[in-house]
Amino acid sequence: MSERARFLEVNPDDMTIHHAIEPGKVVLLILDGHQGKAKAIEAVHHGHTIIETAKGKTARIRFEESELF
Repeated sequence: MSERARFLEVNPDDMTIHHAIEPGKVVLLILDGHQGKAKAIEAVHHGHTIIETAKGKTARIRFEESELF
């Protein structure tokens, strides 16, 4: 199974990230201040991209895709 989410580099000095807009894509940025991590995920074309949390932390990302008829 390939990973859709890409880790982004977090600047440890000020906890910022740098990410450019990608033409033709909808990209979701997940910034987890508890774990000090950031990820970029391309949204599905048709369906849901669900970010699940547990105890206030990012736990998993679910993708529910469908196809238009």
